Amino acid sequence: MSENITHVAVCDDVTRLASRHPEVHPYFDKVLHAYQDVARFGAGTQSADRWTVDLIAWARGEMVKPAADRDARVGQKLAFVLGALTHRAADRLMKPIIYYPEKTEGHEGFVEATIHCDIFIFKEVYGGGEGPHAGPYPKAILTGPATEAQRQLEEYFRVLWRRAIVAMHTFSPDRSDMQGWLDKLLNTLQQFPMEMERYARIAAEWDPAKVKRYLEDTHFYARDDALIRCARNIQHERPVSAHDVMAALAATTDESSRYARALAKGLGYVIAARRLFEGAISADEAKTRFDVGVPELSLAYTGPREPVAAG
Repeated sequence: MSENITHVAVCDDVTRLASRHPEVHPYFDKVLHAYQDVARFGAGTQSADRWTVDLIAWARGEMVKPAADRDARVGQKLAFVLGALTHRAADRLMKPIIYYPEKTEGHEGFVEATIHCDIFIFKEVYGGGEGPHAGPYPKAILTGPATEAQRQLEEYFRVLWRRAIVAMHTFSPDRSDMQGWLDKLLNTLQQFPMEMERYARIAAEWDPAKVKRYLEDTHFYARDDALIRCARNIQHERPVSAHDVMAALAATTDESSRYARALAKGLGYVIAARRLFEGAISADEAKTRFDVGVPELSLAYTGPREPVAAG
């Protein structure tokens, strides 16, 4: 999986916006906040098109049962599914801009675009949501470990991260066939090929030409987009009303940044999920609203737009 940080950020921001939108099911808002880590895990999964509709329909059936007969983890499973929907929303907006450089730069362009998007989001969203202090983009975010002790500490956290990933996997260990269980786990485990050292190096160098190519030309993120402003304001506990979010969603167009459009699409998926959860639409209609079967690269990026001539 690529653009890992970006996927989680889209999930977190959709969760924030969903808390204000009146068309989001109250139970969805509840589980997204109660099981945020599970939703984030869903935001890192693949192949959601194959099972999201079925699982939401299943959850609808569970919720009409008496509480004593209901699956105790229905809320967690719904949080996972909703997180997976935000992953699909992010993919459909981000994949075109990170695959585009492959045409001229090969796989290296894909890697560079991915890391630049992730580093920017790391600072912009998880660096307090206030953005970098110097210029429109961060010049230094991550630094390599300066001492052996720091290097060992970084490696220790990598081990903890991998343990957390394994702890969250969906395969129950089969103690009677550990070989088969491990094969199943390793066959489905997604790899993270991007080296942390490379993240640190790119963040420290922050080449203006690459920033322009991978972030500015692609219109990746715009702080002035209304939907992004709403997400950041909610993050900082500033007043944001339902009307604010609805107006921001309506103002998001094909001219908005890719990130804002990903938030709009993710929020749209969560709202459509409510219709299915309530039985207001069929499974087939839900698949249409979730863009099931629509290629990831359908929202194509064909290169920076030519400036409009004055006149």
